[in-house]
Amino acid sequence: MTETIEPHELPNALDRAPDGVKALSLDCFDTLLWRDCHAPTDVFSALDHVLPGQRIVGERNARKAEATLRRRTEIGMRAIYEHAMPNAGESIREEAIAGELDLEARVCFAFAPTVDLMREAKRRGIKVIIVSDTYLSARQLENLIRKAAGDEVADLIDRVFASCEAGVSKAQGLLAKALKAMKLRAHEVLHIGDNKAADFDASRALGVPALHLVQFTDAARQRLRFERACQQIAGEADGGARGLMPHRALIAIGEPQTTHPAQGFGFTVLGPVFHAFDRWLRREAEALEQAHGGTVHWLFLLRDGHLPQIVHDAGGASPSTARVELSRFTATAASLASRAAYDRHVALEHGLNPATLALQMLFAEDEIAKVVGSPSSDAELTEASQRLLAELRSGQRRKLTIRRARAFADRLIAHIRAAVDPQPGDTLMLVDLGYNGSAQNRVDALLSEAFGVQVAGRYLLMREMQATGLDKQGLIDPRHYDPAFLEAMCSNVAVIEQLATCEMGSVVDYTEKGEPIRKRSAVKGRQSSVRNAVQAGVVRFAEAATDPPVIRMKDHDAERGWREAAAGALARFMFLPQPRELEIVRRFEHDVNLGSERMVPLFDPERAGEGMRRRGLFYMKGSARMFLPAELAQEDMSTRLSLLVQKRFGLGLTYADHAPRTIALPAYYLSATQASQTEIEARATHDGYFAARIPVGEAGYGVALQLGAAFRWVEIASITCSPLSALAGGSHNDAAPLPVNARYEGFIEHAPGLVECRNEEALVLVMPDAVPSSDQPQMIEIVFRPIRHRGRASEKAPTVTSTITVPGKAA
Repeated sequence: MTETIEPHELPNALDRAPDGVKALSLDCFDTLLWRDCHAPTDVFSALDHVLPGQRIVGERNARKAEATLRRRTEIGMRAIYEHAMPNAGESIREEAIAGELDLEARVCFAFAPTVDLMREAKRRGIKVIIVSDTYLSARQLENLIRKAAGDEVADLIDRVFASCEAGVSKAQGLLAKALKAMKLRAHEVLHIGDNKAADFDASRALGVPALHLVQFTDAARQRLRFERACQQIAGEADGGARGLMPHRALIAIGEPQTTHPAQGFGFTVLGPVFHAFDRWLRREAEALEQAHGGTVHWLFLLRDGHLPQIVHDAGGASPSTARVELSRFTATAASLASRAAYDRHVALEHGLNPATLALQMLFAEDEIAKVVGSPSSDAELTEASQRLLAELRSGQRRKLTIRRARAFADRLIAHIRAAVDPQPGDTLMLVDLGYNGSAQNRVDALLSEAFGVQVAGRYLLMREMQATGLDKQGLIDPRHYDPAFLEAMCSNVAVIEQLATCEMGSVVDYTEKGEPIRKRSAVKGRQSSVRNAVQAGVVRFAEAATDPPVIRMKDHDAERGWREAAAGALARFMFLPQPRELEIVRRFEHDVNLGSERMVPLFDPERAGEGMRRRGLFYMKGSARMFLPAELAQEDMSTRLSLLVQKRFGLGLTYADHAPRTIALPAYYLSATQASQTEIEARATHDGYFAARIPVGEAGYGVALQLGAAFRWVEIASITCSPLSALAGGSHNDAAPLPVNARYEGFIEHAPGLVECRNEEALVLVMPDAVPSSDQPQMIEIVFRPIRHRGRASEKAPTVTSTITVPGKAA
């Protein structure tokens, strides 16, 4: 008989039992009864009479006392609360015990495949017993099953055996006592449980046929641990059990049956998120209908509204739903129909790429070519921006754009009318991923006035950048999470957008009849096929969730549970993605969707190693890539958590705060005829590396760094030149540094980059003619890793004068 069984195989477990089995023996928790929360101790956060830590210590002390005084380790609830509440009266303790049992019933449910197995046992005339290592008595456990799962499930059980009453655990002989009480021989029982030592090994030692229930795959266990950690970091609602994960049962059944990596990712990671979103949207639609009357029209805003729409269909579509193509670009174009809107957009968006801004201001292509041209340098871009601003300030251009915007708005209205034909008093519920509701900001008043309707934006993730006063809410929004957490989530939302979108270009205009006009999609074919597979997995989860493997009397915490599960799953994927997940999306690019053709890589793992060595986590500052935590997937957990915590709490830490270790090294500035000595602090970056940064001005200077003063052996990782402004972040920090040619004096190279300093005067020289000329201040960055210090490992190098020869003069 195969030793393990997966959750979806449970209904047919008796087919794998030997002939002559007369009883089915089941473990209780995580076999028959499952909890919504991640760990049993998560229930304790909702206790009224004791704090979670007091409850845990009470149990620990009760077990210690039992082992010391009676040489037993099994205890009951009464003993636990005697130690947790030593000065409380008996009635207060009984009240506390009853409260904990009520909480357990609130978060517990019967796992449907196990119940199906029990029903099959009864059909075959096989008895069903529960054998559990637990501090609950048999009566308490039976009452819990009845209260959580109902009479039908409880009535399938012939008898319950609890370790606290027997005084021994399963490993110590509880199952043997159960066999004796039931007058059964070992070979006449099949035992199933999730604990290998207690359920499988202990049973086999008695000669009892047994199956070890593998509740989750190894990948799922780690992922759920990380999701729970992210829930804790995000912050959880006060009151009630913590660590709620209502998707656990669906994951346990579905994940082992999924072999396609992309579909599996969709099912296990995004499936719970988008199912939670759809559940919430359905409640919001009901609330809007009750508040305003009329029909609530679900408008899924393409392209990112594609996945929410197909998930909604999988769960049963609402009466009035439609896919509408409304991008930030078209919403902006339609909003420029007044002087105030025109001036506001010019004022706030000046500084964009001039060609992009001109498109947004509804310039024709020949007008863009005339005003903006084709700038290729920073100076030319600045000049083009100035010409564009002068043109935008002209009254003639303002009138022309406003006239075009009004016509654009009419075409957009025609598009909406063709989709749902709303009537006065109806509600248009705009459904999108979020996160600012920018499109709604621009068209809310337009739609409301044109149709005489209410407009409500409902988003997966919502954090407004302005207090617009519009009807906007999110599944994950400021009602439940603080601004710093929401900001952290929004910083990585591009990867979710790319997984939620559909195969079409972004809409840039509409015909007079409202038919969308799209730009060509720049997304590669492989990206589309991978995305489709991921979405298929998400839909499969949504379909499974319509009939979950859960039997319970009432789901008390469903709404909070699904919201916190979605937040935990999103945060986990955004900040702690696993290598196998990143392999799925590693070639993805992001369309910024502002009227331009710009595609941005989501992440670049190769940049991370070099960037971390040069500047630590601050290499990310100013990066245009949209999924930066993915670049740290191969780093240790301390580095990844450092980024997560800094982003989640918005910590105002500086580079120096992250890397306080410095090494002072002699350095020299070199001109064509002379050298001058100074001291440079090399600062720790990552993985033992240090970066020495030597400003060299705009041109004309070289540098030398006297590494031999501090080290006998050193690894030189890179010698590059960058603008000094890169240290402040921005595009210069994200740009690849320029390698420079260097001379090594006083070194013996034993391997590429690995050098031995022959003496204290060994130095690296970058001659003046090796420094690229520039119109802005530059710096030379020398990244190295000390291998062996000279003398003791001092953080302050001794000052040793080195002789440097420069052309025409001796130093």
